[in-house]
Amino acid sequence: MAMIDRFVSLFDVPDFVIPHMALFVSEREMDLVVQLNGEKCSVSELPLRLNCSEEETQERLDHCYDEHIVHKEALDGGLVYWAADFYGRLDYLCKFDENYHLLDKELQQALDQWCYRVYAERMDSYLELLIGRETVDRAPETFLLIEDLDDLLDSVSDIRVVPCNCRKLAGQCTKLTETCLSFDDSITDRTFGRSLTKEETKELVLKAHKNGLMHQINSDWRTKGPTYICNCCSCCCYPLRLAQEKGTKGVFPVIELVAQRDDLKCTHCGACAKRCNFGAFYVGKAEILVKGKARRMVEFDPGKCWGCGICVEACATKAISMVRVDTIAATN
Repeated sequence: MAMIDRFVSLFDVPDFVIPHMALFVSEREMDLVVQLNGEKCSVSELPLRLNCSEEETQERLDHCYDEHIVHKEALDGGLVYWAADFYGRLDYLCKFDENYHLLDKELQQALDQWCYRVYAERMDSYLELLIGRETVDRAPETFLLIEDLDDLLDSVSDIRVVPCNCRKLAGQCTKLTETCLSFDDSITDRTFGRSLTKEETKELVLKAHKNGLMHQINSDWRTKGPTYICNCCSCCCYPLRLAQEKGTKGVFPVIELVAQRDDLKCTHCGACAKRCNFGAFYVGKAEILVKGKARRMVEFDPGKCWGCGICVEACATKAISMVRVDTIAATN
């Protein structure tokens, strides 16, 4: 028990996980974290602590690095290792452990709630900087229109897809999960997932689009290159959940576009209302005659639009288009 208690402290394990520890880490993995003891250690420092050879130590470190049990970095011409934390371990497991979905549903819900709270806390200082218009180390998200996908793909070389950790954790919908894309320099030795060709990537994004997923991307992608595309739903996506909770729309994510509707072309079919994640298009109570038949009117509140653009292709009569926010501001 002493080792488990020490591991829990060093690895920031939430209390409710402790009775289920064996589902997330092995005794050997716990022992490595305990022997690191909150320090950054080189390979040569660890064999005596672990009671094994330097070769065996390296093998264990390599395994635990891949499994997000430890981190590593280059220092003074060599590598040093230190313990990761349960938050990072959970992110890895929900995406790549084939047995994660077999966990008890109540435990999965508790993990999602805990992980979202930790994510929100870690985002606090970043959001404060964005709101205060201070310098940040990465650009906030914005939405990519499907019509810009070819331009994006022309600007990248390497592409990797991994499962969406948000939908894997939250499980609030049945939409596609293998949808998170990383590009070029954002791909690391722990990105894992599958490499895709540009044609495969286009097919995947179009499939996600048809599935009703929005496409989030780093807002400076046109000037500094695309880093990622997250194909998101609003019910599971941590950034969108946080933005709605904190009221940071426009700052996080950046809103560049907004939908506009040509009321004369609208047939009030309701397709846009089914696609909209934010209630900008919704079926109202009033009725209207369309070709002699009564239909409930589809209402549009542009103030609720987040500019994701997935409503456009849903409209058979092309009554919806996207316009830049600064264009609307200039005409008002």
